[in-house]
Parts: sequence; structure tokens; C-alpha cells
Amino acid sequence: MKVLVFFMLMGNLIFANSIKGYWMTQEGKNGKEAIVYIQKVGEIYSGKINYIATVDKKFNILSYTDKDELIGFELVKNFKKVDDLTYNEGRIIDPKSSREYYASVKIDGNNLILRGSLDSYGILGAKRVWKKVNIKKNDEGKL
Repeated sequence: MKVLVFFMLMGNLIFANSIKGYWMTQEGKNGKEAIVYIQKVGEIYSGKINYIATVDKKFNILSYTDKDELIGFELVKNFKKVDDLTYNEGRIIDPKSSREYYASVKIDGNNLILRGSLDSYGILGAKRVWKKVNIKKNDEGKL
């Protein structure tokens, strides 16, 4: 029994540190945030905007919808896993201009720390923190 509990706890820790899943951006503009679903395809990780969330000032989700012009937009792509917490060689795309920037990711618990930059070394850029979120659908695939 103790062995089973140990593996269940370890599985939860590993899942919590995975880049795969739903992540909410935290830009703080207009009370709207993108919810990005990151998945693994082959050996790379990429993510598309699946929902737009309405949030309060503390980034608590009030509601979310899949009816928006940005749904399906590939926001991050081509990340390669370095270790369980680090992914690099990726790109982030600006939805307004479609310009691509170099990007890397570090996982810190339920936070995804995304560093986008103009140069491949990450010197000329900015850091954003995304929050892991749980999105649940009913049996019909609807919210």
C-alpha cells in the first residue's frame, strides 16, 4: 500500500512539472487572457490558443470561451526538452504582427516562465509568467 501511495505522489509531482497541458498567459490587459494548450508532437512541444478567459485583478478565471478570432492561433512552437524543467530552441509568435521571436521555458511548480527575445541567446528580450490551469470539458467536449 505504501508503494502505491508513493507512486501516486510521484506521478502528481511529475505531472505538475510537465510543460504539457493548459497554461494561462498573465499579461494583465483588459481582463482577458489566452489559455494555451501545449502538447508534444514527435520530439517537439507546441501550443495553440484554445480559449480566451475573462479574469479578475488576481488572475482568477471568471469565465472562458472558445469563440474568438485568436482560437487556434499557434502561439508557441518547436520547443525541445532539455530536462524535466527546461525547454529551449522554441519560438513565440506575436498574434498582432505574426512576428516570431526566440523563446525558452523553465517550469517552476505551476508556473511556466517564458523568455522571449530578439536574439538566440536571450539577452534582448522579456520574461512572462504563465499559470497552469485546469480546463474541464463535459462528455460532449463542451465547457
